[in-house]
Amino acid sequence: MEANVKPAVLNPIVFRNTVGAELVDILEARGIKGYEELLKVEDLASKEKLSKSIHKKLSNILEDYSDIKEYLERFQADYLEEKERCQSSYALAKKNYTRLKKARQLMRGEFNDGYDILDDIMDFFGVNAEDEIFSASEKQAALFRKQNNVSVDPINLHVWLRRGELDFYSLSLPQYNEQALQKWIDNRDWLSNIDNPIYFKGLPNIFRSFGVALTLVPYLEKTVYGAVRWIDGHPLIEISDRNRDLATCWFTLFHELGHVIKHKNKEIYEGDINSTVSNNYEREANKFANTYLFNGDNLRKAVFNRKNGLEPMTANSLAQEFGVNPIFSAYWLRRAQYHPTLQPHISIDFTEAYQ
Repeated sequence: MEANVKPAVLNPIVFRNTVGAELVDILEARGIKGYEELLKVEDLASKEKLSKSIHKKLSNILEDYSDIKEYLERFQADYLEEKERCQSSYALAKKNYTRLKKARQLMRGEFNDGYDILDDIMDFFGVNAEDEIFSASEKQAALFRKQNNVSVDPINLHVWLRRGELDFYSLSLPQYNEQALQKWIDNRDWLSNIDNPIYFKGLPNIFRSFGVALTLVPYLEKTVYGAVRWIDGHPLIEISDRNRDLATCWFTLFHELGHVIKHKNKEIYEGDINSTVSNNYEREANKFANTYLFNGDNLRKAVFNRKNGLEPMTANSLAQEFGVNPIFSAYWLRRAQYHPTLQPHISIDFTEAYQ
């Protein structure tokens, strides 16, 4: 390993002097030069044990060696005992790193003051021990499972949500202005940019003026489409690029906006969107998104009914019939599994901010 490459996990024993390194300090403090040649040994500082031969040569070099020998023997015994404990903690730390390393994808290089990458990951989470991360992850996963009927990776979910929190705290938001947010939604200026991924990625700057934190965070496996949380009176809307599809991102955004407008101070984690099995909150958020993006629910119903009736349809014909952008009719054709691979879509991803 190159000297300038930070290890994933550092064995804590490296912070302890070996008995050889301790002896080097003693010899150099006494001004003894060429001690490795005198002792007939190479790389004395790396030695974890001193042989009888080294002790014998030292007795000829140092007049008061009997006292020093006793000290070095105690030092050596303590080091070897500590090494055994360190090996155990090192093995556990490597296992923990394996569980937590996905966090590196979303750390943006902000956290690099740790002595190893695992230490940087703990800085990312703002904790002092890995167990704190695992405990908090399970609590978040429990809330997710309560709201959804899909599986979740607790660590990945915690990583993804933590990134949104960090992005929130990096903002200096004005007071939340619900009226201004609703006005932006109702003015529908965004409609002319529906098929523009660059515009979508610029939405966080627009939302910031309403006192709303919108964060766009790359999807992590077995997590969420989006989430809404409330921090210090501000809504935090976090959107993932799951499926890398612009229409999906628009629906997720407006679904979450439905929660913000209708369900103030409620934490929502979206394991699925537009699910047929949902609670009242989800139905209201779906209705909100359907109203603004699809002119109601008739498009969705038509797609599924016509598929069941074996009626041919295209994204363009549906878009014209229901007055929507073709990316939204294609979205529903894919949801209905109507020749999904043939349906057009506009790709979008949020990874560039994390390269």
